[in-house]
Amino acid sequence: MEVDMENYLPSAHNEDRLDDTVSPDHTDACPPENHTEKVADEDEATIWVKNFPEEKQAGDEVLGPFASEEEWELAKWLIKNVGHNQAEAFLKLPIDRVNPLFSTKNKLLEAIDSLPGGVQWNLHKVQLTGDLMDEDSKPLHEDLELWWRNPVECIRELIGNPVFKDTMRYAPEKLYTDEEGKINTVNEMWTADWWWETQEKLPEGATIAPIILSSDKTRLSQFRGDKSAWPVYLTIGNIAKDVQHQASSHATVLIGYIPVGKFDCFSEKARQAERYRTFHHCMGILTEALIEAGRSGVDMACADGFVRWVWPILAAYVADYPEQCLIACCMENHCPICKVNPGDRGKNTHHCPGMKMDQFTELGLRPVFPPFWARLPFSDIFQSFTPDLLHQLHKGVFKDHLVKWCTNLIGEQELDGRFKSIPSHPGLRHFKNGISEHKAMERVFVGVMAGASRDDRVIRAARAITDFIFLASLQSHTSETLAALSRTLDDFHENKDIFIELEARLPAHFNIPKIHSMMHYVALIRRFGSADGFNSESPERLHIDYAKNAYRASNKKDYTKQMTDWLRRQESVDRFTLYLDWSKNGEIPGPLQQKRGSDENITITNIAHPTPEGESTKTIIRTYQVAKHHPPGLRGIQAGNIIINHGATRFLEAVHTFVSKNGSPIVPQSFDGFDLFKRITLLLPHIPQASPNERQNIVRASPPVPSRGRMPAQPQYLDFALIRTGEKNDKTDGTSLQGLRVAHVRVLFNLPAIYRIQIHHPLAYVEWYTPFSTPDKASGLYTVKPSTRNRHIYAEIITVDRIVRNCHVTPKYNKKKPPSWTSENVVDRCEALHPSPYSDTHMFCLVKLGHNIHT
Repeated sequence: MEVDMENYLPSAHNEDRLDDTVSPDHTDACPPENHTEKVADEDEATIWVKNFPEEKQAGDEVLGPFASEEEWELAKWLIKNVGHNQAEAFLKLPIDRVNPLFSTKNKLLEAIDSLPGGVQWNLHKVQLTGDLMDEDSKPLHEDLELWWRNPVECIRELIGNPVFKDTMRYAPEKLYTDEEGKINTVNEMWTADWWWETQEKLPEGATIAPIILSSDKTRLSQFRGDKSAWPVYLTIGNIAKDVQHQASSHATVLIGYIPVGKFDCFSEKARQAERYRTFHHCMGILTEALIEAGRSGVDMACADGFVRWVWPILAAYVADYPEQCLIACCMENHCPICKVNPGDRGKNTHHCPGMKMDQFTELGLRPVFPPFWARLPFSDIFQSFTPDLLHQLHKGVFKDHLVKWCTNLIGEQELDGRFKSIPSHPGLRHFKNGISEHKAMERVFVGVMAGASRDDRVIRAARAITDFIFLASLQSHTSETLAALSRTLDDFHENKDIFIELEARLPAHFNIPKIHSMMHYVALIRRFGSADGFNSESPERLHIDYAKNAYRASNKKDYTKQMTDWLRRQESVDRFTLYLDWSKNGEIPGPLQQKRGSDENITITNIAHPTPEGESTKTIIRTYQVAKHHPPGLRGIQAGNIIINHGATRFLEAVHTFVSKNGSPIVPQSFDGFDLFKRITLLLPHIPQASPNERQNIVRASPPVPSRGRMPAQPQYLDFALIRTGEKNDKTDGTSLQGLRVAHVRVLFNLPAIYRIQIHHPLAYVEWYTPFSTPDKASGLYTVKPSTRNRHIYAEIITVDRIVRNCHVTPKYNKKKPPSWTSENVVDRCEALHPSPYSDTHMFCLVKLGHNIHT
């Protein structure tokens, strides 16, 4: 069979590129008379009502086939939590209180099936004819099933769902951080280049629905053979990325299961190529509806109550590296994005995207005709792949390569010992067994490696990769952060050869796909938005609901059909639940409202505090929360016990100084009792680049807890913090660290009433460390030491409103870690500490990007 390659390959890769712009006069692209038309002037939820016409028009109870709200709640619970056999057994139990109309499993399922469902499932049978013969010399066959849903109808449901009304955009936007419009901001897809460039190619009045596909084959069973599923997911860039990632929001939908065949009717030589062809054949069927819709547009009712002329266009594809190669039809020793030679992937040089016809074999492309993306309008598959933070950076460049090289350099025992001696910190997994979870390791790795090698290029390369990972993970970017991202990659390439010179990297080259992928990050972020919006962790989380749970609900035979039935019923229940909420309350809470955190539990206080001399007093909003009531075990604790259990050697002297300054003549004694707090929770200011989940910041000051029964003993948790001082420091003046100093928070308490001092805030006993000095040129880390006055520890009592945030510290290691250092004692035994800028993204933005959060 002859195939016309020119007709199947995207025009973006032809030597004589065609103009993708659609003329408004094109017969397939005639706009409607009104590009945007209001569905209902009075009630935007009319779209929602149309999904449930029978219930609304009947005028009866808005409960569909259920007799009461209790019966509906029971049905919902059974569908969501119980398998078919267990539901049957439950309904047959002689419980008088439970007497629903559905007395059997089948009747329950009939009631659920009568609810309006989502987009219907379709079955397409695929027969493979192999190149191996049977005993009768006839070709062997394998029959496969493709289950799929119309992606255009799925997009219609997403863009018209009123749940997403407040998180939806219908046109591209330009954001700037400065009034002059010089510093561009990129975060959501509608702020990135792809949408702007594609919008210019479409007729006036067209609304783009940028399609984001993702696929990932996953195992369904651990002990029952090789059962697997290959889900394909879809969402649209019109919906905010944080909503897309909420599994409970249902903003990402399952549109198909690619069949996972055995391909044993093919010879070993032909098997791999046939897997490629079968994937593209199935994806071609699944995406066929997008061809015409992407050429002519489709009228769709949107979440805000308007009908728009929507053009669903494939914009991005989220997949790991092997699947990217499968989609791009290239071999795995080639880049699926650019034309780099496999032997040059370790170089810091850019290569043109796409391909030329006479380079088909040279570029390592596989003979797949036609690839599913060949006829999709305005789509360039080679420029559709997104950054993969999980597999490329966290698990790939960092864990599989950098950690391995550094282990080869300093030895596994030494590296494990350093991780084990890292002090505890809120939210940081303790390295009890040494090397462990990669994301936790990234937060301390620069501090762990500092001082480990005499050649500074080792720590420079480690720092560059760590900085690259943190920068690439930001939730919002500016032209400045993207320039910083590019610089860190340059720094790595300038220093990477040290691993080959010291024989830590074998073989002696860096032709590694995941290292090469870092070169594309800046361009891809500009094209699609911040990389966190396309993390392959999201499809892996979706596998739990859409694959693994669905499989467990089946009888493990002909399971794909049963999985689609199970998913359809789950969707029907979810849709009907939202409809009932709307019918009762007149509105539906959006996904961001449903996810509302506990920020509202933080007490907000307005505090006027003095600033450095010569400046006027400012009123600053300071937010923190302490327990309303002191824990029973921390009430009336004698000062002598506080000194011992908290290591607060200068506690009495510090309290005496504090009360004296505030006019109290009472001298504190060791038997005086104090009510203590275990922790204080701070609400950090919003930083666009940092996750809002990191705004709640904890500083602990809890004493050791002895073992009780089966409960093991707990060590003391005494955290470090950044404290606002207003001190002058020429090393930090004019920076985000101006007026801040590191201190060890050992005690959080309320001053007893006996001292007759009115204090509006709880107090903290802190031990100061030396001011920030010039950071180390190789590691970029500051070094601080315990501060002394008159040869004694410099300790002070402060009000907790001066605490800005917690501050993780790592010990300053030499080439070898002393054997006696442990996580519990290292702070007291080491001579100096490194305040870490990597404890969380918020701290990274403060120290590395200069975000001022305390003035």
